[in-house]
Amino acid sequence: MKLPIHGPYSLTCDDVLGVDELYEAYGKLIGHGYVVHDHNSRDHVGEFENISALEACATRFQGGSRRFDMSVNHHGLDLVILSFGLSGQALLYQQNGVECVARNGSAILHTTDAPLQAQVDRLGEIMAVALPREKLSSIIGDKDALTPRVLPANSAAFSLFAGHARTFLSLGIAPDIGLAQLVGDQLCDLAALALGVNSRGREKVMSAETLNDVRYNKAINYITRHASDQMLSEKEIARQLGLSTSSVRQIFARKQTTPARIIRTVRVEMAARLLLDSKHRSSKIVSLAFDCGFQSVSAFYEAFRDHYGMQPSEFRASVRQTQD
Repeated sequence: MKLPIHGPYSLTCDDVLGVDELYEAYGKLIGHGYVVHDHNSRDHVGEFENISALEACATRFQGGSRRFDMSVNHHGLDLVILSFGLSGQALLYQQNGVECVARNGSAILHTTDAPLQAQVDRLGEIMAVALPREKLSSIIGDKDALTPRVLPANSAAFSLFAGHARTFLSLGIAPDIGLAQLVGDQLCDLAALALGVNSRGREKVMSAETLNDVRYNKAINYITRHASDQMLSEKEIARQLGLSTSSVRQIFARKQTTPARIIRTVRVEMAARLLLDSKHRSSKIVSLAFDCGFQSVSAFYEAFRDHYGMQPSEFRASVRQTQD
């Protein structure tokens, strides 16, 4: 099961009539119907941010409603959702006759195949991360674990999961397929660790593979957001991760790659998207190269040819022929 790649997408009550319409717009985006029970106050300020990438979907909701109902997924998506407060509020969710209360940043696991009744003791920020049930079940090795329950906030695995989800949502652009798959893998792995996993999952923890993966994904996210900066370097990535440059090289080496190779790939794919964009139809290729972080035209042409097997001008021409 694959989720659509989109985002980041955001909407606030300033853009629509009120809280009811905000939830309606959000529901259309993710495939759920919402009934808001405290919509009579115009003082409620609400907004949401959402990003979706193949095997993971993350949403941050600010304000909105203290009590609402959510329908089953209209698109038939069979997902597991982990919802947790970011402002210290208590969450009270009820699904399939099971009532769960999460306090102090703890999470509630619920699913998209049954209606949900939800309320909070006060408004604030809430994050919800949706993952494919089938994939998560295969990692955990126990389908019964994916029923409504509370995950404590003091779990190291859940803390990593929550931080990873916030990093995912902070991406400035929708991830490409490769990064989308990586994000889904890491969030599912961390969620499985927080829920309790089979022997394969425990071995990953003991080998520190998961921590390495989280650091790698954080580095990838940083590169994606700052690829257009010509000063982007291993040293800057290391500073962001709080590691030495040699440690960063080791993290990438475990993935059979290097920071420089990833930076070049991200920049080339960014340039390709600009070449496809009708808004840049008349832009000079040299200007696009510099806009994407390349410091020389020759380096850009070499990287583009290595990645796509043709020159940028040939790539642009082939796209125009297809469009015409």
